[in-house]
Amino acid sequence: MSGRQSLGRAGEDAARLYLEQKGLRFVAANVRVKRDEIDLIMEEGETLVFVEVKLRKDEWDAPFAVDEGKRRRISRAAVVYLAERGLLGRAARFDVVAVGFDGTRMCIRHLENAFPLARGRYFV
Repeated sequence: MSGRQSLGRAGEDAARLYLEQKGLRFVAANVRVKRDEIDLIMEEGETLVFVEVKLRKDEWDAPFAVDEGKRRRISRAAVVYLAERGLLGRAARFDVVAVGFDGTRMCIRHLENAFPLARGRYFV
């Protein structure tokens, strides 16, 4: 694992711990769905939460890295994930956890319901 990958994994681990401390239950991490990936899947009550984790030097910049294309890919992966498990009617949302890392400490910013399900062609 490269240094960049291990730093990314540390960011995902910090995001997971943060969300668990907020009362969310861990379901899965790094879920590959066709050619897309969902960083974390959590549950909050009856709601499935698809989480995109972004690690940057400044946690305030990280949410901007989830552009329209990334939202579309996450949405597509979530729809396939739900469909494969017979969960299409289940409540779900998309969160972004921004992890700021300046080289010595991590700061976390959680954006609940950060974006809606992106519309488009999912099964292409």
